[in-house]
Amino acid sequence: MAKSTPPTNSSSGTQGFSEGQAKYQAAPELPQRWILKVAPDGRFVIPAAARAAMELGEEGKVTAYLEDGVLKLVSPRVAIRHIQEMLKPYRSETDSIVDEFIAERRAEAAREEQEN
Repeated sequence: MAKSTPPTNSSSGTQGFSEGQAKYQAAPELPQRWILKVAPDGRFVIPAAARAAMELGEEGKVTAYLEDGVLKLVSPRVAIRHIQEMLKPYRSETDSIVDEFIAERRAEAAREEQEN
């Protein structure tokens, strides 16, 4: 009786399960989800864990917007962090925009003083 060998996929060159250690990546972390009850007047309570993850803080204000029919809530702290990340490629590591602004103001004041 002939010994059978595990099948291989000749088009991709992959091996069967017994031919080697498979390399798996961990699944990405799934987003946290909650079922919220919406009152007839439209109010709902954001769970404490969600408020903490949103870095909501004491002010308790969020920006709400619709994106493809999905309501999204963003706290000011998280919004600022997202904006900073978006602008990071345009930031100069060596130059300070504040120092540049002060230098421009001083140069302008010096020109005005020379004119008078």
